[in-house]
Amino acid sequence: MTQDDTLVWVWDSGLRSGSENLAIDRLWLRQHARGKRPDLLRFYRSLPCAVVGHHQAVDRELRLDYCHNHGIEVLRRPCGGGALYVDQNQLAFSLIIRSPSVWQDAAIGAILAHVAEILAAGLAGLGVRTTFKDPNDLEVEGRKLASIFLANEGDTLLLQGVLLLDLDIRRMLKTLRVPTEKLSPSGLDSARGRLITLRQCLGRMPEAGEVQRHLLTAMQEAFNPRLWTTVKLMESAVTGEPTDESAHGFRIDWRAQRDEAMEAIWRTAGGVLRTRLVLDEQAQIIKQAEFAGDLHCRPLDLLERLQDALTDLPLPLIDRCLVHVAQRSCAELSGFGIEDLRRVLQLAIDKFDMRRQMGLSAAQANGVMCFGGEYSGAGAVLAQAQVMLVPYCAKPPWCKWRHQDGCTECGLCEVGEAYRLARERGMPVTSITNYEHLLATLARMKSEGVQAYVGMCCSNFFIKRHRAFREAGMPALLLDISGSNCYELQQEDQAYAGTFQARAYLDLDVLHKVMRFVPQQGRSSLKKEI
Repeated sequence: MTQDDTLVWVWDSGLRSGSENLAIDRLWLRQHARGKRPDLLRFYRSLPCAVVGHHQAVDRELRLDYCHNHGIEVLRRPCGGGALYVDQNQLAFSLIIRSPSVWQDAAIGAILAHVAEILAAGLAGLGVRTTFKDPNDLEVEGRKLASIFLANEGDTLLLQGVLLLDLDIRRMLKTLRVPTEKLSPSGLDSARGRLITLRQCLGRMPEAGEVQRHLLTAMQEAFNPRLWTTVKLMESAVTGEPTDESAHGFRIDWRAQRDEAMEAIWRTAGGVLRTRLVLDEQAQIIKQAEFAGDLHCRPLDLLERLQDALTDLPLPLIDRCLVHVAQRSCAELSGFGIEDLRRVLQLAIDKFDMRRQMGLSAAQANGVMCFGGEYSGAGAVLAQAQVMLVPYCAKPPWCKWRHQDGCTECGLCEVGEAYRLARERGMPVTSITNYEHLLATLARMKSEGVQAYVGMCCSNFFIKRHRAFREAGMPALLLDISGSNCYELQQEDQAYAGTFQARAYLDLDVLHKVMRFVPQQGRSSLKKEI
């Protein structure tokens, strides 16, 4: 079989296991890059599986116990992007082609946007109007209908797309890591409000063949004058080299031990960037560095190359190493850059000092989120901290102050102790009652010249609302909260409006240790450095 630039095979491979579908894509991608297979457009559906992006950390994206107990395959696709729950209710396609001339110098984001336009044109033929949401989703009035992903091997592109025909929303929420098994009717409604299916758009369940015809027509028009020929492939056409399609087979997941490693997260325009770092603190050398995230980049193994280059590297050489590997690899980072990689590494490095100086455990240090401005470490942030922000959800549901800014310090919850610690240092405290209140409070603090602050929120809120914290322009030290939170319960809308009813908890041990490094207001002589 040889490459033919005028021929694209179109194949409906039907319903298969997720691992079989990924194996077909990997094999065809590899052999196409070697000139042994023609271009391919394949439509298919999968038995229940949870699929993470190439660069993601599985244990941060999926509920692995639930997947194992319910026979849901856990897989890693060769493309970047975020985690998905996939089953027979979704129509997927894989387009494996030689990169068209118009895409030869195109960035990843531009290619994804172009493919989204083609997909949108096909859906328009069904009467469904969609818009593209950067970096890789198609939406109907703000609700996600489809996602697309990209990988390449040489000049060969693999574009994968998943389209929601229908959706088992409860199972999806139990599979993905951010939601929780504690599903409530309001939580289900909130999740449904962020997603939409073709069944909902059309008022009926469309036939897969009907959808395929419209998508095929759109692609034929987009890639004209290619000759697209529909053929039925035999099973023998996809046999070849065996591949390990498990989530751990394509890239080992978080090898560093939890009790040694410091973790940090950083939100970029291209997605969430994570790192896990192990240091030889005495020698100031990186023993192990790992990156993860729902990101797209080229070459596909760029993050692995960076990890290998950083191993056994002295800390002062980090910047030079990142730049060197990126240049040598002709790297393309979609929506993030070398500065983001450097920043997330520095956040993790600082946690080693934080843990040692504050007497924190590794888990406690990993629950501290520090960022902002010309970031120079937790000690510098705490030395300038002038205000404390407390989430209303940490107050008991029965407390009359739960949805108000204030606290009587009655001693019946952790919030009163937080108020007391702040009062000892002359720090004003604000109980944030909803998202609009947070924005208004941050704007007021900025206008009043607040230099830095201490706050509490869950890591999901930090990731979701990272932009608000960054745009406030003030350094902050945020402490993770435990217990029920709106993201786990899928009740973000209630939390946004300030009507969330479940309770979160502050870690008073961490708060006490952190607040020792906050000076009393107006007494600079008490400033401590970490």
